[in-house]
Amino acid sequence: MTDTPKNQTLITGQLLQIRDKLMAKRHLIPASYQEQWTSLAQQTEMFDPANQGQLSHDNNEMVTKHSAFKGTVDDLLKLVNAMRDLNSHIQVTVH
Repeated sequence: MTDTPKNQTLITGQLLQIRDKLMAKRHLIPASYQEQWTSLAQQTEMFDPANQGQLSHDNNEMVTKHSAFKGTVDDLLKLVNAMRDLNSHIQVTVH
């Protein structure tokens, strides 16, 4: 996949969706996958809304801040695949 802003945005959206699902189920992650979850959470913490700071004021003008992520589309895809893999190992049971 080409490394364009549009592709980065689309893949970042996928990453955020999967990350949100994992955050909601983080208490269900098996102990054997906790280290993997911790690593993925650290690698993706820059995407947390609290860490984004999308807009800033500069001399009464709104300035869009650039993403803190400095990787490529391939880096994003690797993170998405790792999160999908982890998600596949989480069992949700309904009582």
